[in-house]
Amino acid sequence: MYISTASFRYFLLTCVWIAFQSYLTPNCCSFIPMSNLTYFSFPVQKFLFMSKANASPLFRWACLGLAAVMLVGCGGGSDDNGTSPPPSGGMFTVGGAVSGLGTGKTLTLQNSGTDDLALSANGNFVFDTRLDSGVAYAVTVKTQPIGQRCIVTQATGTATTNVSDVQVRCDNLAPATFTVGGSVSGLTGSMVLQNNLGDDLLVASNGGFTFLSALAAGSAYAVTVKSQPVGQSCTVRNGSGTVASANVGAVEVTCATLAAALPQGDWKQEACVLIGPGQWGRSLWRIAKQSETHATVSLGVATYTDANCAVPGQIIGGQASDGGDFKFDRTDATPTLSAFWGNWAQITGQTSRTVWARKGAYLCLLGDQTPTVFPTAASVESYVNAIIPNKICYTQN
Repeated sequence: MYISTASFRYFLLTCVWIAFQSYLTPNCCSFIPMSNLTYFSFPVQKFLFMSKANASPLFRWACLGLAAVMLVGCGGGSDDNGTSPPPSGGMFTVGGAVSGLGTGKTLTLQNSGTDDLALSANGNFVFDTRLDSGVAYAVTVKTQPIGQRCIVTQATGTATTNVSDVQVRCDNLAPATFTVGGSVSGLTGSMVLQNNLGDDLLVASNGGFTFLSALAAGSAYAVTVKSQPVGQSCTVRNGSGTVASANVGAVEVTCATLAAALPQGDWKQEACVLIGPGQWGRSLWRIAKQSETHATVSLGVATYTDANCAVPGQIIGGQASDGGDFKFDRTDATPTLSAFWGNWAQITGQTSRTVWARKGAYLCLLGDQTPTVFPTAASVESYVNAIIPNKICYTQN
């Protein structure tokens, strides 16, 4: 007989009350409303009804005795007996179904390059970590089962409800052939990998990857990057060797964002200001790059004959290195911005910290201090995004 936690607690309280009333009246059980008995399962209803109908001491105390026995047996546990830990993460689960997995074989899946999930049977699966609404998911195969190749379909998307349509299909490989694959990290776009200069594989998410063509034992493999992702450079580790008698899964492809080169040439402030009767101008920085970490700057003004600075005139200044000397000691980048930290030695003899930031067509020149107020490229980009609309950054147009 199963009694839920809530029903059991109600039953105990009722039995204690029956025992208490036995001290007060010989017909103690007559106070129990019949409507309350419908809360219990039928066996419990019957027991309480007998207690109500028979006000003898036996029935007055049997209820309390049974309650004590049930309390000892149940141990005060909850309905799930502590066997169902709460799920971690956000609102929605990510899962699907596996088919074709061979008996005794194990497949390991990942979601977005993490949350490893080992599966040893066909059927439905759900990753342990839940996702908040709007978070992207990307299911990949981290480890293929021996002698099989599993392919994931409907593997990517954005969680707006529980995801249950990811499909993983496993098929047997030809005898004595094995897959070549590994893992990708740091990727922000898409790239194409090759094995032995063929078997092109488009990769658009971090996590596991596997080439479609399996190789026989004893065959050589060599994984290379055929096309790099935009703004990134990906390198391969453990990319070559000889297939033994197991799938190859140790190839590592690591991607990093490329930092843009130190700027050089004429850069004009985007703001167009009146500098004299019928003459407008834009501040000019003429940058002479001495090396990848060293540049000098000459200051000037680019003049125009209209208020929109569309009709160019002459350049005033920009001949001497009166803008100072810049030596950079650190670089960092996001997928859309490159930042350069360094010291600015001015012609006045003063030295200060500065950050040059390149984003798209813009060069933004930021003051800094020690310790820096811009610890990461992401913090630089956040500030640059705020000041670009003010037209205080520079362009080369």
